[in-house]
Amino acid sequence: MEVIMTSKEAVAKGASRYVVGEVERFDQKNEMFKRPGWDSKFTHLFEKYYGVIMPRENKPGFTLLDMAFRNAAWWLELGFAKGVRGGREGLFAWENELVGPSKPPAGLKLTVDDPAEMTRVVKKAARFFGASLVGVCELDRRWLYSHYYVLFTKKHAPVEIPEECKYAVAIAIEEDYEGLKYSPSISAGAITGFGYSKEAFAAGLLAQFIRGLGYKAIPQGNDTSTSIPIAIDAGLGELGRDGLLITREFGPRVRISKVFTDLPLVPDKPIAFGVWDFCHKCQKCAENCPAKAIMHGEPTEEIHNISNRKGLLRWPINAERCFAFWPANGSDCTTCITVCPFNKPSGWLHSSVRWGIKHAHWLDSFFLKMDNLLGYGKLKNAEAFWDAWQPWAR
Repeated sequence: MEVIMTSKEAVAKGASRYVVGEVERFDQKNEMFKRPGWDSKFTHLFEKYYGVIMPRENKPGFTLLDMAFRNAAWWLELGFAKGVRGGREGLFAWENELVGPSKPPAGLKLTVDDPAEMTRVVKKAARFFGASLVGVCELDRRWLYSHYYVLFTKKHAPVEIPEECKYAVAIAIEEDYEGLKYSPSISAGAITGFGYSKEAFAAGLLAQFIRGLGYKAIPQGNDTSTSIPIAIDAGLGELGRDGLLITREFGPRVRISKVFTDLPLVPDKPIAFGVWDFCHKCQKCAENCPAKAIMHGEPTEEIHNISNRKGLLRWPINAERCFAFWPANGSDCTTCITVCPFNKPSGWLHSSVRWGIKHAHWLDSFFLKMDNLLGYGKLKNAEAFWDAWQPWAR
């Protein structure tokens, strides 16, 4: 399978390179973060994770200070977008009134004679609104959810996207490199929450920009469609052992949102830079996962449970184990992101290693050995978060 995955022909297929069987649209109801809302096997975890949780003042990283910080970081997403709970409102609303100091007459629409130039403009706008990475693909409707599920209302209904929305703009938001090292604590959870809030801001504003041109725009976070295959199709990265998107620039240290549109655009080409081969040798995410939810060994098309999609060759995540750890721990976990060797800030050394991983696979074992020797991916004690952590400045 290695040759098939890494050939130019396979890479050009985008996320379809991982398809080895019949792939049906996934019902969001079966996503692990939704199952506590209806699955009797996990309903006991609903209040334990989504309900009222007392801070632990004697445990660094889990105090009221940490909880207030984490909750504030999530506020834009949970209060004004709600993509993790169902989306379709606020910043993720499918339609919004055009507002501003002034607005064009109703029905005015920009004529697009050059889709390539329009693509350049859309990407520039996305980056202005906060995107760290942005790519475009034609929308593969296999990656739409068959149904969406709203966790707190238990609304379960089909996902229907207008046929004219042929394009997807994929947005990736970089997360703080140092802050994630304090996983799995509530204080590190603020880094995740801020990533979700920033992606909602970027996607929501980009959608409003496209609407202002007279076209349809459907912004999303984790709702409506599966993000990773769309981001792969849009050329933002590859699939890793940890089940996450691995980007060339930030590894798995990103959060993803999307905007579907009928605005004429030019798709990007999918990419490969050595992730598939490297993940065969590297098992750091599996070795360090506190829930033992990440596979060792070779990829497979077998699934663990209903939270895995059928018909794909990859390292499926045991999401039941992953989520069960979160309420037991008292916070979400991003350890697999922190320990990933692709999770590095920019710099000549790390850029050189990335070049080597792409062009010299025989050095993968050496790069992995050096990654361990130099202590990359080592988790930090949450007790030091407020004294030692320095957020990056832009």
